[in-house]
Amino acid sequence: MRRWGRRNLSQPQQLNGQGQIASVFTICIAGLGLVLVGETAALPGVTLGSYALLAVLLATWTLPTPWANAVVAAAIAVVVAAVVYGSVDRVTGGFQLAAVVIVASVGRFGVIALQRSERRRSALHRQLLNIERERADELRRLNARLVEFTADAAHELRAPLAIMRTATDRALARPRLANEYQESLLILQREVVRLSRISETLLVLARADEGQLALQKEAVDVADFLGDVAARWQATVETRGLVLELDLPEDGVVRADQLLLARLFDNLVDNACRYTSPGGAISLAARADRSGWHISVANGGVGIPPELRDHIFERFKRGDPSRARDTGGAGLGLALCQTIAQLHGGGVALDEPMPGITRFTVDLP
Repeated sequence: MRRWGRRNLSQPQQLNGQGQIASVFTICIAGLGLVLVGETAALPGVTLGSYALLAVLLATWTLPTPWANAVVAAAIAVVVAAVVYGSVDRVTGGFQLAAVVIVASVGRFGVIALQRSERRRSALHRQLLNIERERADELRRLNARLVEFTADAAHELRAPLAIMRTATDRALARPRLANEYQESLLILQREVVRLSRISETLLVLARADEGQLALQKEAVDVADFLGDVAARWQATVETRGLVLELDLPEDGVVRADQLLLARLFDNLVDNACRYTSPGGAISLAARADRSGWHISVANGGVGIPPELRDHIFERFKRGDPSRARDTGGAGLGLALCQTIAQLHGGGVALDEPMPGITRFTVDLP
């Protein structure tokens, strides 16, 4: 009983069962009835209005509003009956009526204030729980990404290391001719370059993730910059039997980190060269509008499977996994392109303007 009283009297209007409500309502009405009998018959001349106030206070604190209003109305009726009967003078009766109204009003306002406070506390509690759940989900996602990233990185590093070990073991197995040693050294050099490229890309991505990659922005002439990109890749394009087409603006500048921007477009052109069939064409075009610059690199070829397009900018994802080892890609180039573009306030988008044409568009403000 004591535990029930603490639980229900410490918070306003906690009663919800019809039996509990009826019991408390009966107690209040019975108390008011005793007050009326006591003032009019049993103890004439004795004021018992304080007990009526206790009944009103109990009702407004524990009962739903309609039931509490009924108790308040009964208390007013008791006071009026005592005055009419003559057991309480009009002045005392007036004070008792005022006290009943005041206690009922204060109790009601107190209940409303406490209920609002409880709702705010409950809402805050739910909000904190949601934040904790979101943080837990984010930690699980980050942990899964970390595990996946570690596995992918280990896989990418294992291949060149295995090739280097095989070449070294082969060279040391027995005395060889100079040209054979030179062939082994060339293999080692190629794989060292590959490892260096992977490690440098991972370092740039890690710095970008930590917000430690500071941009050295300057005014870059778009036509001159893209012309330099084309000149760097012209020999590779010709060697592979491709054609590099340019559609450049006459003038215009963009504020960007020229070194990072060069790395971005070198990666895009490199991808285009790797995946364009001999005799195909690579297009490098730029246009500007109110939102900024839109620079695209397009090429023909096998294209990117639809199921991979939503993941093509993720790390260690490749447009053609079956050819990744042949082309030497690690699946980091497009992730690096997207990161560099986002650092400049833009992004890289993939689309196919027509069947058989893959186009990456870099948007820069």
